[in-house]
This record gives sequence, C-alpha cells and structure tokens, in this order.
Amino acid sequence: MRPHLIALLASVALSACAPFPELDAMPQDTGPTPKLAPIDSLLAQADAPSPDPAPALQGRAARLKARAAAIKVIPPPS
Repeated sequence: MRPHLIALLASVALSACAPFPELDAMPQDTGPTPKLAPIDSLLAQADAPSPDPAPALQGRAARLKARAAAIKVIPPPS
C-alpha cells in the first residue's frame, strides 16, 4: 500500500511543477485594477432578520398529518 501512495504523491508533486503555456501566453497588462465596492449595504442585508419559518412548517405538518389520517380511514379498493 505504501509504495502506491508514495508513487501517487511523487506524480502529483512532479505535475505541480509543469508549465502552463496558456497562462504564459496571456497578456501581462490587463488594465487598471478594479475598485472595490462598498460592503456596507451587503452587510446590512445580511443582518436583516428573516421571517420565522416555524408557523408555515407547523401548518404544513398539520395538513400532512390530517391527510395521512384521512388516507388511513379510506379502505383500499378491492
């Protein structure tokens, strides 16, 4: 088991040293660095409270339980 693991790690390490001609062919001057957008509005949206899903889930659970009880009462077709 160990020789296979060592061979795998060695091949991964050697492939990490491979050149990438597609990246080398890219132009080096890509223009000015874009400015960062303010994050305050995003943080305000993240801190906004979300509606509590509990009432909707409890209502759905009650409807599903009622449906299951109704299915139990109906006899199977003969």
